[in-house]
Amino acid sequence: MKNLKHYFAGIAVFAMLFTSCSQDETTSGEPKTGDEVATISIGALLNDFIRNQEISKQSVPECSEDAPMYARVILTHELGEEDVVVPINFDGTTYFTDYDEELAIPIPAGQTTTAVSLTDFWVYAEEPGESTLPIWVSPTVGSEYANFVNHALPLNFDLRAGSKKYVDVEVLCFDDRDVNLYGYQFFDLVPVPLMKFSLFGNFCLSEDGRHYVAGYTVNVWKGSDSSGDLLYTESNAVVEDASTGDYYSDPLSFWLPDTAAIDTYYFEITLDNTNEYSSDDAGQVILSGPITDDEIKMFYNGDDATMEYYHFSYGCGSDNPPPFDDPRVEAKRYKACLKNLGDANAVGFAYLKLEGNQLTATTAATELTAGDVPQHIHENASCENYGPAIWTLDYAGDVWPEADASGNLFYTRTFTLTNAEVTAANIENRTVVFHEPDMTPVACGEFDEY
Repeated sequence: MKNLKHYFAGIAVFAMLFTSCSQDETTSGEPKTGDEVATISIGALLNDFIRNQEISKQSVPECSEDAPMYARVILTHELGEEDVVVPINFDGTTYFTDYDEELAIPIPAGQTTTAVSLTDFWVYAEEPGESTLPIWVSPTVGSEYANFVNHALPLNFDLRAGSKKYVDVEVLCFDDRDVNLYGYQFFDLVPVPLMKFSLFGNFCLSEDGRHYVAGYTVNVWKGSDSSGDLLYTESNAVVEDASTGDYYSDPLSFWLPDTAAIDTYYFEITLDNTNEYSSDDAGQVILSGPITDDEIKMFYNGDDATMEYYHFSYGCGSDNPPPFDDPRVEAKRYKACLKNLGDANAVGFAYLKLEGNQLTATTAATELTAGDVPQHIHENASCENYGPAIWTLDYAGDVWPEADASGNLFYTRTFTLTNAEVTAANIENRTVVFHEPDMTPVACGEFDEY
């Protein structure tokens, strides 16, 4: 968490929810097969949220700013398959596609319905060709992004003769990952941004021993604990370089939904053995805890296109940065979201861990003025009236932590408390306040146990 710039960084991967509207026309000419058809016309209404996005400021991965111009729909039914490219029009308010007779689905003779399966959907900014990439695609069941939509492909339904079918279909912005596609009639685009978060770990057999590349498995749930929906179970690969004999691993990355609300995700990191080391602790959860989307954004750099990964170590004698901690250690943990005061822009997070008589304080913030940043724990529970300072968060000898030239600050210190100080701490009813060197308050956060 060394680079903390741009607290409000956005990630431009969206999920679009299409919804339909019917047309009054009937199909002309004879049905392709059978005695009845169900006509399908495809419309698209672009949600206002899409139009209001500052997409050019978003990244990782970058989503196209191009408008949707074509949709390719592939579906199967009892009498065959339809693979249709349909232009998308814009009337100044909504997006919609031209009617296409290829989507007049035949109903088998003597029946009133046919089973239809929507298998693929692509949206393009130009007429698709061999080298044309889609700008939006829909995920399929079992794909990496299937957890980010409510209904991944294929979509199976019955289509009745004489009807104009209505189906909701979700798609994600395309970013060259291995994501299959899907689509169908009458579509309304609704965005669901995705946000990248990456981890990398070291392992030591002893505190004074050498560092190994850690093997680990990560489970991620939606919510503040492991009772929510499981989004991921992923393990990193620790591989030997045949030319050097060195073992290496890439960071393990996760794409997480980033809605307009505060999104919280619960992580568990389990230590694994590798071909390079074997540990008695393999198979145990060594780090866990909830993290919010705002905390994840603290890892993004000032250019908005790169980020620092969460770097942890096990057995190496150093503490791991919050919000994750060893669940086997009995401790009370508190977190405060720092919000700016007055005309200041400062934002960040403060963490306290009380383990016996040891109080570890960690703060990370950005948009500060470079130089000294006096910070204290204050008496009251509310930032509207935080009261007098009761605990100084400095280094030994009244040395304040400093914000760097970019206005970023990372501070940690462990204090040894007396029994009386532990009893009087009452941390859940305290606040933390950052100040300018002249003690002008610039940010405040209210502590909650987590």
